[in-house]
Amino acid sequence: MDTEDEEEANGKMAMTMDDSSGDDCIDRCEEECGSEAWRIACCSRVGRICIMTIFVIFMYLLLSALQFSEPAKLGGEPEVRQGINLTRAQEVLESLCDAYDQGKVSGDSCNRLCFSRKWTITDYYEGNKIAVIIKDGGQNAVYKSSKPFFSQFPQPDFSMSNDDFSNKVVDLINDELRLGWPKHYRRHLMETLWPTLLRTKGEEMSRADRHSLYSLISQPEFILFRVLPLTRVTPKIIGTCGHLYQTESLVAFRMKGYYTNLKAKILVHLMGTLKLLYEFLDEPLQWCDVRFDNLGLSADYPKRFVLMDGDMVYTRSKLNSLLEGRPCQNDEDCRIGDCTSRCTANLTCSQRSNGNLEVFCEKLVNKLFNNNWSKNNKYLTACRDTGRNITQRLNELRLAWSWNLSDV
Repeated sequence: MDTEDEEEANGKMAMTMDDSSGDDCIDRCEEECGSEAWRIACCSRVGRICIMTIFVIFMYLLLSALQFSEPAKLGGEPEVRQGINLTRAQEVLESLCDAYDQGKVSGDSCNRLCFSRKWTITDYYEGNKIAVIIKDGGQNAVYKSSKPFFSQFPQPDFSMSNDDFSNKVVDLINDELRLGWPKHYRRHLMETLWPTLLRTKGEEMSRADRHSLYSLISQPEFILFRVLPLTRVTPKIIGTCGHLYQTESLVAFRMKGYYTNLKAKILVHLMGTLKLLYEFLDEPLQWCDVRFDNLGLSADYPKRFVLMDGDMVYTRSKLNSLLEGRPCQNDEDCRIGDCTSRCTANLTCSQRSNGNLEVFCEKLVNKLFNNNWSKNNKYLTACRDTGRNITQRLNELRLAWSWNLSDV
């Protein structure tokens, strides 16, 4: 009897201890884990194993991410196009910076370009012009010129007075653009060409300034980009150094097969560019090298492309001055790129006979859409409806532009 009472007492004591341990566990879970679901996970052996496994996996993924991201930071070298002549590019930049250090050239980009001379050259092109692309602070810096070296450009007459030099510049710009810039606005033109004058009111240009500007205005593309930014079809000029001018970096448009899925959007961009060419003042710009490779894209330019190469872009007056009166034997002698004229009876060329619309249709739009078109699409109708003359089609196209591309 005594034995049974003792065993019963021991059993009650064990139950009491188990209950106490369980209560302690629950209390700890409530303090450490909070909710009912977490309480069960913390207090069960399986739950604790799962939590530990999740923690180990998390730490593994975290360490792996850090391990793979570190080499990317350290070894993320800019991609250099294969086959470029890096030695030649280095020579062009070294020669320019030597002239800058000697005080022979100037420009608002010179200090940044020549400060350390530790250039990361990613591309170099030399043909009808040169283009050097440098990786600068994570961004592409594009420097262009019609000739590689500063010494290849003509020198101005350094004995001229400041006013005479400005008048000479106005004459050269007028000869290139044929816009009749008046001499009494020469100060504004000079400040447009050489923005440093805006910060140095009343100061005369130095010898290096004059020589550098003179080399720049010997290049038609520089004049087009710098003087006619209101066309909105040319890239901005960021700065200059000697004979090199830095343009904004654009994404070159390369027509690929899968772009046909985006051809409606591409057509809008083409029409936006065409609209701006026709609407520049009363001197529609004439583009004589029309191809997809010459078009650039930028997030800053919705509904239009930008012309990356301006060597064959003219005002109408300038183009007609190049064509009209040129000796010829047939119509083929009266061609400048895509811009054509007629060989007249007196064996001289006429003014331009085709227009931007015809060339855009032939070389861009028709290649994009082949023979597929709808009369409901005014842009395609302007290219395909040959039952009407070009003037009628252009007038209807202008009406469509006013409705759909007013914000280009």
